[in-house]
Amino acid sequence: MVLVLSRAFFILLGILLGVYGYQYIFSSYLSHLNYTYYITGIILIPLFLGIIGYFLGGFVGRYLKYLQRKIEEFVGRMPIPDLISSFIGIFLGIIIAVLVYIIGLSQIPLPPMIRYVISVFLSLLIIFLTTRVVNTVYRRKDLILSLRKTRDKISDIKRVTTSDEITTKPKILDTSAIIDGRIYYICGTGFIEGSVIIPKFVIEELQKIADSSEDLKRKRGRRGLDLLHKLMEEENVEVKVIDKDFPNLEGVDSKLVQLAKDMEATIVTNDYNLNKVARLQKVEVLNVNDLSNAVKQIILPGEKINVQVIKEGKEEDQGIAYLDDGTMIVVEKGKKLVGETINVIVKGFLQTPAGRMIFTKLIEKN
Repeated sequence: MVLVLSRAFFILLGILLGVYGYQYIFSSYLSHLNYTYYITGIILIPLFLGIIGYFLGGFVGRYLKYLQRKIEEFVGRMPIPDLISSFIGIFLGIIIAVLVYIIGLSQIPLPPMIRYVISVFLSLLIIFLTTRVVNTVYRRKDLILSLRKTRDKISDIKRVTTSDEITTKPKILDTSAIIDGRIYYICGTGFIEGSVIIPKFVIEELQKIADSSEDLKRKRGRRGLDLLHKLMEEENVEVKVIDKDFPNLEGVDSKLVQLAKDMEATIVTNDYNLNKVARLQKVEVLNVNDLSNAVKQIILPGEKINVQVIKEGKEEDQGIAYLDDGTMIVVEKGKKLVGETINVIVKGFLQTPAGRMIFTKLIEKN
């Protein structure tokens, strides 16, 4: 609509400038020419300026449309405005348009027709933008209800002791943490304090994965839904499903970060990229992999352990074993001992993003 109004305004403005400008020039400097030149000029020049106005109006209209979108994003997207807010917006728009005309346009020396076209265009544009802004503001919840909601949110995450007031942040689960499954057992142990938040858009993503045509993705999605169902049935875990969404944002990760900001909550995830993005935006993140690595059995160089060699390693003459917590053990000269349980001594370890690797060698028999 803004683009159409802009083009119509500049086309009409170009034609009027062409007509009035050519009439002035012809009467002042070209009156000695015959009437044919006058007719030709009065048609071609306004037409040329009208074409220029079409392209200029498109450029200005696109900028106004961009400005409109920015205003709408700033105020927020809400449902269809009601009748009262529309009347308020129109009324304010008319007042602003009248003031603009009295203070600005009426003081500029322009032909009456051009001034009239400009004033009509500006009035329509001001009324349109004012109505949209007032509608969006009016559709926001009442200030008292907003304050109550804020108070309730704060009371949900506060725990008071005998001497201090401790604030526990809600924990927002992302898709990867739910599918992984370990968060279900962690919550069951009571190590996760505060409410566990499940956004509706995360559940929708799980449903899409569960409906995937790929067998592996479908199994992962169904596993995530099953674990989520079990988590919601846990008596000692407070699980809340919220409907809040962010239609302006693309991707579940962006929505999770924005939701965590709004709720002053912590994101629980296994996703490396989400972890980095959230931390860059000053959002607290709990990574289940970090927790898993932190609670793994501590083994120091020189310590003796008993392991079973499961398979051959990538390097020559290496064997691979695992601890009960899944930590990989690389056994030097263990390639020929696959399937055997042996005693080894720890030489060192390597910490990687995927976990910890322990390097060992066989204990030589005396």
